[in-house]
Amino acid sequence: MASDTLFRQKAPEIMRLLMGDFGLTVEDAAAVVGNLGHESAGFRFLQEKKPLVPGSRGGWGWAQWTGPRRKAFEAYCARNDLDPASDKANYGWLFVELKGSEAKAIPAVKKARGLEEKIKAFELSFERASPKYKHYPSRLIWAQKALAAFSEAPPLKAEPIPPEKPATSPPAAVIVPPAASTKGRLTKLTLAMVLVVIAAIAAVVFL
Repeated sequence: MASDTLFRQKAPEIMRLLMGDFGLTVEDAAAVVGNLGHESAGFRFLQEKKPLVPGSRGGWGWAQWTGPRRKAFEAYCARNDLDPASDKANYGWLFVELKGSEAKAIPAVKKARGLEEKIKAFELSFERASPKYKHYPSRLIWAQKALAAFSEAPPLKAEPIPPEKPATSPPAAVIVPPAASTKGRLTKLTLAMVLVVIAAIAAVVFL
Protein backbone atom coordinates (compact mmCIF):
# COMPACT_ATOMS: atom_id res chain seq x y z
CA MET A 1 0.00 0.00 0.00
CA ALA A 2 1.32 3.44 -0.92
CA SER A 3 2.34 5.91 1.78
CA ASP A 4 -0.77 7.24 3.45
CA THR A 5 0.58 10.25 5.37
CA LEU A 6 -0.78 12.84 2.95
CA PHE A 7 -4.07 10.98 2.68
CA ARG A 8 -4.54 10.90 6.44
CA GLN A 9 -3.87 14.62 6.60
CA LYS A 10 -6.41 15.54 3.95
CA ALA A 11 -9.14 12.93 4.39
CA PRO A 12 -10.83 14.34 7.53
CA GLU A 13 -11.37 17.81 6.05
CA ILE A 14 -12.64 16.43 2.72
CA MET A 15 -15.03 14.20 4.64
CA ARG A 16 -16.31 17.14 6.67
CA LEU A 17 -16.93 19.09 3.48
CA LEU A 18 -18.82 16.20 1.90
CA MET A 19 -20.90 15.70 5.03
CA GLY A 20 -21.78 19.37 5.18
CA ASP A 21 -22.44 19.87 1.47
CA PHE A 22 -24.32 16.65 0.74
CA GLY A 23 -25.70 15.46 4.05
CA LEU A 24 -23.53 12.33 4.10
CA THR A 25 -22.80 10.24 7.16
CA VAL A 26 -19.22 9.60 8.25
CA GLU A 27 -19.39 6.17 6.58
CA ASP A 28 -20.79 7.64 3.36
CA ALA A 29 -18.02 10.23 3.23
CA ALA A 30 -15.37 7.61 3.94
CA ALA A 31 -16.63 5.53 1.02
CA VAL A 32 -16.28 8.52 -1.32
CA VAL A 33 -12.84 9.51 -0.03
CA GLY A 34 -11.72 5.87 -0.10
CA ASN A 35 -12.46 5.76 -3.82
CA LEU A 36 -10.54 9.00 -4.35
CA GLY A 37 -7.64 7.65 -2.31
CA HIS A 38 -7.45 4.55 -4.48
CA GLU A 39 -7.63 6.53 -7.71
CA SER A 40 -4.84 8.97 -6.76
CA ALA A 41 -2.71 6.72 -4.52
CA GLY A 42 -3.62 8.73 -1.47
CA PHE A 43 -3.70 12.10 -3.32
CA ARG A 44 -0.01 11.69 -4.22
CA PHE A 45 -0.34 11.10 -7.96
CA LEU A 46 -2.80 13.30 -9.81
CA GLN A 47 -1.66 12.31 -13.30
CA GLU A 48 -2.50 8.78 -14.36
CA LYS A 49 0.75 6.84 -14.72
CA LYS A 50 -0.28 4.36 -17.40
CA PRO A 51 -3.26 5.60 -19.42
CA LEU A 52 -5.54 2.85 -20.67
CA VAL A 53 -5.56 4.45 -24.10
CA PRO A 54 -1.98 4.58 -25.41
CA GLY A 55 -0.97 8.09 -26.40
CA SER A 56 -3.82 9.75 -24.48
CA ARG A 57 -3.35 12.09 -21.55
CA GLY A 58 -5.11 9.66 -19.23
CA GLY A 59 -6.82 10.66 -16.03
CA TRP A 60 -6.13 13.63 -13.78
CA GLY A 61 -6.99 14.70 -10.26
CA TRP A 62 -8.40 13.11 -7.17
CA ALA A 63 -10.95 11.13 -9.16
CA GLN A 64 -8.72 10.60 -12.23
CA TRP A 65 -11.12 12.47 -14.49
CA THR A 66 -10.63 11.18 -18.00
CA GLY A 67 -11.60 12.24 -21.52
CA PRO A 68 -14.50 14.74 -21.64
CA ARG A 69 -14.62 14.91 -17.85
CA ARG A 70 -10.95 15.88 -17.69
CA LYS A 71 -11.50 18.57 -20.31
CA ALA A 72 -14.48 19.90 -18.37
CA PHE A 73 -12.40 19.98 -15.18
CA GLU A 74 -9.61 21.88 -16.92
CA ALA A 75 -12.09 24.36 -18.36
CA TYR A 76 -13.54 24.87 -14.89
CA CYS A 77 -10.06 25.60 -13.55
CA ALA A 78 -9.33 28.03 -16.38
CA ARG A 79 -12.61 29.91 -15.82
CA ASN A 80 -11.94 30.23 -12.12
CA ASP A 81 -8.19 30.80 -12.30
CA LEU A 82 -7.46 27.67 -10.26
CA ASP A 83 -4.43 25.42 -10.20
CA PRO A 84 -5.67 21.96 -11.37
CA ALA A 85 -3.40 20.37 -8.77
CA SER A 86 -4.88 22.33 -5.86
CA ASP A 87 -7.28 20.95 -3.29
CA LYS A 88 -9.60 23.87 -3.99
CA ALA A 89 -9.85 22.97 -7.68
CA ASN A 90 -10.29 19.24 -7.06
CA TYR A 91 -12.94 19.59 -4.39
CA GLY A 92 -14.61 22.36 -6.36
CA TRP A 93 -15.02 20.16 -9.43
CA LEU A 94 -16.07 17.17 -7.34
CA PHE A 95 -18.76 19.39 -5.84
CA VAL A 96 -19.87 20.61 -9.28
CA GLU A 97 -20.22 17.08 -10.64
CA LEU A 98 -22.01 15.76 -7.56
CA LYS A 99 -24.48 18.63 -7.78
CA GLY A 100 -24.91 18.22 -11.53
CA SER A 101 -24.02 15.52 -14.03
CA GLU A 102 -23.01 12.95 -11.39
CA ALA A 103 -25.65 13.77 -8.79
CA LYS A 104 -26.98 10.22 -8.87
CA ALA A 105 -23.90 9.07 -6.94
CA ILE A 106 -25.10 10.69 -3.72
CA PRO A 107 -28.39 8.80 -3.27
CA ALA A 108 -26.63 5.63 -4.45
CA VAL A 109 -24.11 5.90 -1.62
CA LYS A 110 -26.75 6.83 0.95
CA LYS A 111 -28.96 3.89 -0.04
CA ALA A 112 -26.19 1.30 0.17
CA ARG A 113 -25.71 -0.58 3.45
CA GLY A 114 -22.29 -1.03 4.97
CA LEU A 115 -18.94 0.48 4.02
CA GLU A 116 -18.11 -2.07 1.32
CA GLU A 117 -21.43 -1.61 -0.44
CA LYS A 118 -21.15 2.17 -0.23
CA ILE A 119 -17.69 1.99 -1.81
CA LYS A 120 -19.06 -0.09 -4.67
CA ALA A 121 -22.04 2.21 -5.08
CA PHE A 122 -19.81 5.25 -5.53
CA GLU A 123 -17.45 3.46 -7.88
CA LEU A 124 -20.28 2.20 -10.06
CA SER A 125 -22.17 5.48 -10.20
CA PHE A 126 -19.29 7.99 -10.26
CA GLU A 127 -15.91 6.45 -11.07
CA ARG A 128 -17.14 3.77 -13.48
CA ALA A 129 -13.74 2.14 -13.75
CA SER A 130 -13.01 -0.48 -16.37
CA PRO A 131 -13.95 -3.98 -15.12
CA LYS A 132 -10.25 -4.80 -15.04
CA TYR A 133 -9.57 -1.91 -12.64
CA LYS A 134 -12.36 -2.05 -10.06
CA HIS A 135 -9.94 -3.09 -7.28
CA TYR A 136 -12.55 -3.00 -4.54
CA PRO A 137 -10.23 -4.39 -1.83
CA SER A 138 -7.88 -1.42 -2.35
CA ARG A 139 -10.77 1.05 -2.27
CA LEU A 140 -11.93 -0.51 1.00
CA ILE A 141 -8.49 -0.16 2.60
CA TRP A 142 -8.38 3.53 1.69
CA ALA A 143 -11.91 4.02 3.06
CA GLN A 144 -10.91 2.37 6.33
CA LYS A 145 -7.89 4.67 6.51
CA ALA A 146 -10.22 7.63 5.98
CA LEU A 147 -12.44 6.50 8.85
CA ALA A 148 -9.44 6.06 11.13
CA ALA A 149 -8.03 9.47 10.22
CA PHE A 150 -11.40 11.10 10.79
CA SER A 151 -11.78 9.54 14.24
CA GLU A 152 -8.27 10.63 15.20
CA ALA A 153 -8.54 14.18 13.86
CA PRO A 154 -8.94 16.94 16.44
CA PRO A 155 -12.44 18.42 16.55
CA LEU A 156 -13.03 21.72 14.87
CA LYS A 157 -12.61 24.65 17.22
CA ALA A 158 -15.93 26.24 17.99
CA GLU A 159 -16.18 29.90 17.16
CA PRO A 160 -16.56 32.07 20.29
CA ILE A 161 -20.18 32.99 20.88
CA PRO A 162 -20.64 36.75 21.33
CA PRO A 163 -22.53 37.87 24.45
CA GLU A 164 -26.24 38.05 23.91
CA LYS A 165 -27.46 41.55 23.21
CA PRO A 166 -30.43 42.87 25.23
CA ALA A 167 -33.77 42.80 23.46
CA THR A 168 -34.05 46.55 23.74
CA SER A 169 -31.45 49.21 24.19
CA PRO A 170 -31.01 50.38 27.75
CA PRO A 171 -32.66 53.74 28.40
CA ALA A 172 -30.49 56.78 28.00
CA ALA A 173 -29.11 58.15 31.23
CA VAL A 174 -31.33 60.85 32.71
CA ILE A 175 -29.36 63.82 33.93
CA VAL A 176 -31.03 65.48 36.91
CA PRO A 177 -29.79 69.04 37.52
CA PRO A 178 -28.63 69.62 41.08
CA ALA A 179 -31.18 71.40 43.29
CA ALA A 180 -30.44 75.03 44.20
CA SER A 181 -29.23 75.31 47.77
CA THR A 182 -31.68 76.62 50.43
CA LYS A 183 -29.05 79.04 51.71
CA GLY A 184 -28.81 80.65 48.29
CA ARG A 185 -32.56 81.12 48.03
CA LEU A 186 -32.77 82.75 51.50
CA THR A 187 -29.94 85.21 50.72
CA LYS A 188 -31.69 86.41 47.57
CA LEU A 189 -35.01 86.81 49.42
CA THR A 190 -33.42 88.87 52.25
CA LEU A 191 -31.71 91.22 49.77
CA ALA A 192 -34.99 91.83 47.97
CA MET A 193 -36.77 92.75 51.25
CA VAL A 194 -34.01 95.24 52.21
CA LEU A 195 -34.33 96.95 48.84
CA VAL A 196 -38.11 97.28 49.31
CA VAL A 197 -37.69 98.89 52.79
CA ILE A 198 -35.08 101.39 51.52
CA ALA A 199 -37.36 102.41 48.69
CA ALA A 200 -40.24 102.98 51.11
CA ILE A 201 -38.15 105.21 53.44
CA ALA A 202 -36.90 107.25 50.52
CA ALA A 203 -40.45 107.88 49.38
CA VAL A 204 -41.47 109.21 52.84
CA VAL A 205 -38.44 111.53 53.16
CA PHE A 206 -39.04 113.25 49.85
CA LEU A 207 -42.78 113.87 50.31
